[in-house]
Amino acid sequence: MRLSKTVWWMGLLVFLAELSFGFWMAVTNQYIPGDALSRVANAYYVLYSRDPHLAAIGFVWNPLPSLLTLPVLLAWPLYPELASSGLAGVILTGLAAAGTAMMLFHHFIKRGQPYFLSLILCLLVSFNPFLFLYGSNGMSESLFIFFLVWAVLYLTKWFDRSGMDSIIHVGVTLTFAFLTRYEAVAFGACLALSVVLFIWSQRRIILEQWTYREIYRKIEATEIVLLSPVFYSGILWIVLNYMIMNDPLYFLRSNYSNLGQAQQLAENTSIGPLIGHPGVAMQFILIRSACFVLPLAAILFMRLWQRTLFHMDFAIILLLIASIPAMQFVMLVKGSSYGWLRFFVYPLPLAAAWLPYELQRQRAKGPFGYWTAAAVSVLLLLGSAAMTWQAMQKYELAPEEYEAIHYKESATLQKTIVAKQIAEDLDRRVAENPELHILTDSFNAFQIILNVRHSNNLVITSDRDFTPSLAAPYERKVQFILVPNPTGIAGLNAVNQKYGELYEKGTSWARLEKEYAGGWRLYRVTGPIPTQRKPS
Repeated sequence: MRLSKTVWWMGLLVFLAELSFGFWMAVTNQYIPGDALSRVANAYYVLYSRDPHLAAIGFVWNPLPSLLTLPVLLAWPLYPELASSGLAGVILTGLAAAGTAMMLFHHFIKRGQPYFLSLILCLLVSFNPFLFLYGSNGMSESLFIFFLVWAVLYLTKWFDRSGMDSIIHVGVTLTFAFLTRYEAVAFGACLALSVVLFIWSQRRIILEQWTYREIYRKIEATEIVLLSPVFYSGILWIVLNYMIMNDPLYFLRSNYSNLGQAQQLAENTSIGPLIGHPGVAMQFILIRSACFVLPLAAILFMRLWQRTLFHMDFAIILLLIASIPAMQFVMLVKGSSYGWLRFFVYPLPLAAAWLPYELQRQRAKGPFGYWTAAAVSVLLLLGSAAMTWQAMQKYELAPEEYEAIHYKESATLQKTIVAKQIAEDLDRRVAENPELHILTDSFNAFQIILNVRHSNNLVITSDRDFTPSLAAPYERKVQFILVPNPTGIAGLNAVNQKYGELYEKGTSWARLEKEYAGGWRLYRVTGPIPTQRKPS
């Protein structure tokens, strides 16, 4: 009973801290990352767009964060800031951060660690500046970390007693991780390899009772249990992409995907020099991973103390920690990743999830070594927090986090102000003419859409009649088209793709109605699009 209460109090403390800070940033200061708002917007389209349906959740980003946001958005009519300020996403990431802290604390105690030490270690992880920021800002990293920690905790339980129930936990958790972020593919591949390595490392014990054929069957059965859920979820995702978007790999190669933005990445001053240069890309990764790998040094210290550095389970944690950076390495060299600092945070929570298992092993070696290892773990977590905070203060290392710290001067805040101004103008026009229809691509306009009160008057990308409306706006009763300046990724906007000269030169069938700050223009549709005559 005491443990249960402490776990819940731990979760409540972390959640309230994350929610308070997130509310202060998102609602009071009007600062929230664009990607976080976009995920909230995907859920918003399902419930409140002109054409509400589940497929409106989108087929580029993994759907789970937006799906989990849907219940929170049911309260949007009562509190619009849940959508317009992205507060629904803040609630979700706060819950994920709290869940991570609760799981860690529970497993520390279950593995015989003192309450006070467990509390200190959990708080140092939860309130690491980077992890705390992402537990409060609505981004998908916090939810993904929750599933990664869950998987590692139950993998180490499986090491202890090889129970299939633990592998079921890991398999289901891996599925949730895949439905959250695509990095789960690399992590899952290394998990599958870890299972093979661990069972093989036990062969001397197993061979006393089993033959090599039976060992192979054990590996096969364990892999089936581990990988079946994520395999079928991946197949389902591909099938849905094919059925709804007419391309089984739409999530991978559409205009809105990372591959679709590859040209912009090649022109990026930070990422461009890495493309095709493995050595430079590796240096880029090592610099950004430095502040997150310190807790791994605590595990290394314990292994050296125990003289178990070359045991298979240590190789497994190294493999798991290297999995996602290895995927980033490939993506950076190929020019399909922006290389944000948040892509390299995962060694920290993975090492933290391993600590309960490692400290339990160390405790069996005697109190002096155990308390030395505990002190080293605390100091290295503190050092990681300090290094992380320093990295977040440097724009060249952490542009997103630097912008969050200096939000008053950030471009994100300016975009929020502009979005609210445009939304107010559109609402005014709809109030004057309730039959008005305004077409815009939600790829760039999601923040404007979340601030418009009359969302039924917007024709957006997820509407099933968006493509025919874009092709023939006058015939489809579209009175206005809202379009961004076609520079950077805005060049992938559906309107700019369809009518490349509309923004710069205008057209015979639409005239400029109003120009907003931030490069947005509103065009009034004045007539049908002239059909080109076929040559005689």
